[in-house]
Amino acid sequence: MATQVEQDFEQRFSESQSLTDRARAVLPGGLSHDSRYLPPFPVYISRAEGSHKWTEEGHELIDLGMGHGSLILGHGHPAIKAAIAEQLERGTHFSAAHRLEVEWAERIVHLVPSAELVRFTGTGTEATLLSMRLARAHTGRPRFLKLHGHFHGWHDEAIVDAKPPYDGPSTAGYNPATVTLTTAIPPNDVEAMRRELETEQYAGVILEPSGGSWGTVPLVPGYLEQVRELTARTGTLLVFDEVVTGFRFAPGGAQELYGVVPDLTALAKILAGGLPGGAVTGRREIVEHMAFRGDARDHGARVAQHGTFNANPLSAAAGIAALDLLQDGAIQRQVTQTAARLCEGMNDVLQALDLPGCAYRTASLFHVYVGEGCPIWVEDGAIKGEIDSAKLEAGMPGLADFRHALNLRGVDLFRDGGILSVAHSDADVDAIVGAFESALRDLGLAP
Repeated sequence: MATQVEQDFEQRFSESQSLTDRARAVLPGGLSHDSRYLPPFPVYISRAEGSHKWTEEGHELIDLGMGHGSLILGHGHPAIKAAIAEQLERGTHFSAAHRLEVEWAERIVHLVPSAELVRFTGTGTEATLLSMRLARAHTGRPRFLKLHGHFHGWHDEAIVDAKPPYDGPSTAGYNPATVTLTTAIPPNDVEAMRRELETEQYAGVILEPSGGSWGTVPLVPGYLEQVRELTARTGTLLVFDEVVTGFRFAPGGAQELYGVVPDLTALAKILAGGLPGGAVTGRREIVEHMAFRGDARDHGARVAQHGTFNANPLSAAAGIAALDLLQDGAIQRQVTQTAARLCEGMNDVLQALDLPGCAYRTASLFHVYVGEGCPIWVEDGAIKGEIDSAKLEAGMPGLADFRHALNLRGVDLFRDGGILSVAHSDADVDAIVGAFESALRDLGLAP
């Protein structure tokens, strides 16, 4: 029998249910993205502005997904809309080089510590794929090392042990010969990293500097520094997947915030101002493997890459506008402070209700865990105590019901947490904290 929350959810979002029924006739499972799977059906959105969005039924929600992390400026920022509108009048695709791609790359080189050359891609998945190809070309080594639970897109080289229980690729239909060239080890285990790298068979190590799945399992202090030392000593390239953290943790991303500079960096999301777009950047001698020389090397010895929408003019215009607004770090600091205040408020609720659990964050990415034995505690960005990786990876019990309860209270949680923007106000924080407490009561977890 459906719970009261489930009944209320289906009644309140009936148009979304109707659209899901239609979608199942033309989309596999009724979805265009795996992360939008939420039984019995996802909520359909018709428009968004600032930190809020409106459902097909007309209900207003505080958005905690923010374009899967691409909208640090909020929905519909005036500077982004103006840049897109101006470029729209000039053209959407020239099938040619254009000024904006140069200006966009110049800004990346200026902001990102590892950036010396830039190659644009269409998506973040393409960026991680290209970074791994570059690493193999530069080192002459075939294998790659990654961490359990770290997400680098959906290509075959990235899917190994991307999700619990870490017993192989996270999808069907992969190429067996490809996945055998990727090895995954537990995060925060320096000795495991050392053992693998000392074999000197790996072209590179790729990881999310926030910790796996945008900080669900954070990396302990000092881990990145030790990985940097080990990769340098063994001739292994270090690749940061900053698709989520790039330009969010600081103007130069997580590598600026943590002071650890990789050899290559994969970027997307904020990079393109919330429009489609990605890039690989890094040391000149590595990215230079893509350059034409006009000799025999161009045929097979050069790293090749194509993409109809690489450096698309609309994405470039939006990206330039976004990076100009983010270059001094003030917005990033404000959003991080908002996340800190939100986590503090949610933890106060749990303490007041005498409920086990915690809210934790890395910069402006936050996660919530309600259940026995809080697996982590983070205070002002610093991890206090041990991390129970297995419990974090498994996720909080009853997450789907919790998300439904928050939807009914006007908040749209993104998986088990949220990705904040500068548009999120103090009033939004108060409303989220209030909805959090009400949802706990609605689910019978608190009196």
